[in-house]
Amino acid sequence: MNPSVLTRRTVQVVVRHSADCKDKRKGSGWRRCGCPKSLRTYEDGRERRISAKTRSWQRAERFGQDYLDAFDVEKQELKKLRAQQERQQVRIADAVALYTSDMVARLGDNGTCGMARSLLGHVEFTTKAVDKNGHLFNWLDTLPITQRPTYISDFTPALLTQWRASWRFGDYTGAQRWGMVRSFFNFCEGQGWISDSPARKLRRMKVEKGNRTAIFTDEQYAAILAAVGLHDPENVPALTRQNWKPRLTTFVELLRWSGMSPIDAVQFRHDLVDAEGVLRYRRQKTGVLATSQFPSHVVALLRSIPLERDSLGPEMPFRMKGYDAHSDTVTWRKRLIELFSLAGIEEVRTEKGNVRKPHAQMFRDTFAVWNLRHGATLHEVAKMLGHSNTATTEKSYLPWVKELEVAHIAHVRTILEQAAPKADGKVVAIHARRGR
Repeated sequence: MNPSVLTRRTVQVVVRHSADCKDKRKGSGWRRCGCPKSLRTYEDGRERRISAKTRSWQRAERFGQDYLDAFDVEKQELKKLRAQQERQQVRIADAVALYTSDMVARLGDNGTCGMARSLLGHVEFTTKAVDKNGHLFNWLDTLPITQRPTYISDFTPALLTQWRASWRFGDYTGAQRWGMVRSFFNFCEGQGWISDSPARKLRRMKVEKGNRTAIFTDEQYAAILAAVGLHDPENVPALTRQNWKPRLTTFVELLRWSGMSPIDAVQFRHDLVDAEGVLRYRRQKTGVLATSQFPSHVVALLRSIPLERDSLGPEMPFRMKGYDAHSDTVTWRKRLIELFSLAGIEEVRTEKGNVRKPHAQMFRDTFAVWNLRHGATLHEVAKMLGHSNTATTEKSYLPWVKELEVAHIAHVRTILEQAAPKADGKVVAIHARRGR
């Protein structure tokens, strides 16, 4: 290695011959010797010896160059930049896999994780293979190869703007999905894969004020129950066909009268209901305890739930062998969608007049609104739904809370008018006197 000079500093590789080395007489510059190598450094005229920790001349030369480079500010900056660029080369699929697996570890495999997979894609954690596209990879497939990002660091605010413009979500759903996109890129930034989240450069999506909760009317719910008799699936085992209608009826009634989310209902166990018909369970989404009272006819249905051929067993009658809770929830959602179609319910309107397709979560909303309209307090409904505070309940069901408030004020006004003293058939105004 030729001596290099950096600010009056030189480094030279030398060999430290052992006492019995046959090449000892060839001097310290003999490259072919297998003895340990050192660096002879000269700094401002002073000599110093540093072990290169190798017997290879080539490795010792690289060690010496690294030693010199450590004093070169420009080279150190270039080295840091190169290392940063290497860290940034994380494939999009790898980033999605780690983000969703971390989410499952924190929250459990709940509906939020399912929403993340639907948006970002199903990526197998160990192989990093994209099992199912989702919105992100579907959009990436539409881009020309020359414009398609490969690494997470390839995303720019312009690309994110283009992806977001392709969404066809409603304003509320779009705002939720955008919040998840921001969370994903914040995660990537925290991992050191990008220096700054491109999502931070984009404005939040606007949401029109008002609630979007839609519920089934009493007539629609009666039609859903009646449609169970029309639901006759094809190509199913004999035991499944035999028990299909009572199982479906029980699952629908469980959703309607428990206020459970579909993933919680799928994991129903008999020991969650006491002798008085009181249901107590912890929500998978939040871990908060929910408590509600079943009507007697639902208690009777739940006592003997018939099984399918592939049922996990009587201990969890709505679960299937070989599947996780998320997959079972998807199965039951599909069955209910078919049931809504047979009942002639293709769309449900919110109090704002927006049209929504019926889905299983509407049973939970129907349960909440029914209890509010039948005299349950906001605190009681929050307890039934497993909300940690009434603010969540009020936000979700604000129109019906206001409806009850208006009805309450009208009722109190009627009582006051009836109770006011009268003289000669005329209402006497009662004025408060000052000082009394």
